[in-house]
Amino acid sequence: PTVHERGEIVQSNSLGSMTPGDIQQILANVNMTIPFTLNYSVETISINYYTTDKSGNHTIASGALIIPQGGSSLPLVSIQHGTQTKDDLVASVSPVNSTEGIIGLIMASMGYMVVVPDYPGFGVSNVMHPYTHAESLIPCVIDLMRAGRTYSSQHHITLDGKIFLTGYSEGGYASLGTQRKIESEYSQEFNLTAVAPMAGPYDLNGMMQTLFQTGQYNHTAYVAYIITAYNNIYGWNRLNDFFNAPYSSIVQNLFDGSKTFGEVENQLPATFSELMDPNFVNNVKNGNESAFISAMQENTLLDWKPQAPINFFHGDADDISPYQHALTAVDRLTAHGGTNIQLTTIPGGTHDNS
Repeated sequence: PTVHERGEIVQSNSLGSMTPGDIQQILANVNMTIPFTLNYSVETISINYYTTDKSGNHTIASGALIIPQGGSSLPLVSIQHGTQTKDDLVASVSPVNSTEGIIGLIMASMGYMVVVPDYPGFGVSNVMHPYTHAESLIPCVIDLMRAGRTYSSQHHITLDGKIFLTGYSEGGYASLGTQRKIESEYSQEFNLTAVAPMAGPYDLNGMMQTLFQTGQYNHTAYVAYIITAYNNIYGWNRLNDFFNAPYSSIVQNLFDGSKTFGEVENQLPATFSELMDPNFVNNVKNGNESAFISAMQENTLLDWKPQAPINFFHGDADDISPYQHALTAVDRLTAHGGTNIQLTTIPGGTHDNS
């Protein structure tokens, strides 16, 4: 059989070009104002490429490249998207289908070569999305950066060697995880310039412990998403143990890629205690759910020494991905020897308005 390289382009097609005026109109339509000057017209390329899943098996993923027209010597930025449940609300389908696609248009018009990965479970990939599972998310980010470099060299687009990672919410998590992976395994190939993770759940274990101990969390769709995804990834087959009926029988279908996040939220209860099976909650509190707890520890991103500068951004009134994640991340990464780490706090910022 043919051996495909990770990051090898399977196919690419243009989604068209936009002028700075077109982009300004899109921003006006979503009530977004920006303090930046848009200099370039941009072209969006939808791209399918080879990557691997968590087990190292080859698979095809999709994403978008957003390219300034006529710019030279471009920095490369990978923008990781936040929580999504609907498989076509991603930049490879249309750059205006996601916040990150729109931010990609802005950054490309400012002179960046932009890549926006869809992740497994979106675009051309029809597995269940491995929500906040580091080893499943990271390969497709690295491999789209590779594909972006290949596309650039094939189309005589010069990159200047600077590389940035950023993203919000799940995308903040994926960005920090990708930095860790690049610095430990691919530092010869990618020399990261700086990383800006925003509002991510970096301390997944700490958050889950707090959540289970207090039982206070009213954004149940996020908890349901993590646990349903991990049930699938780790082959636990225990949805009936984790969730109360009737939710245990519907969560799998809620996260199959067919529903918007709002539609998912409408099917789930308002409180943690209504969603979760009390025996399971007690077992986690008492430390008796070792597989579950170790999965949360395994996907916590805070035990390493970062090399590239990091600027965390987080709203201090975020009750979906609590501000504590950023404080803990700065503390733990600094304790591991990271020296160039800062936190930009958004005063009064919620998860949505930050």
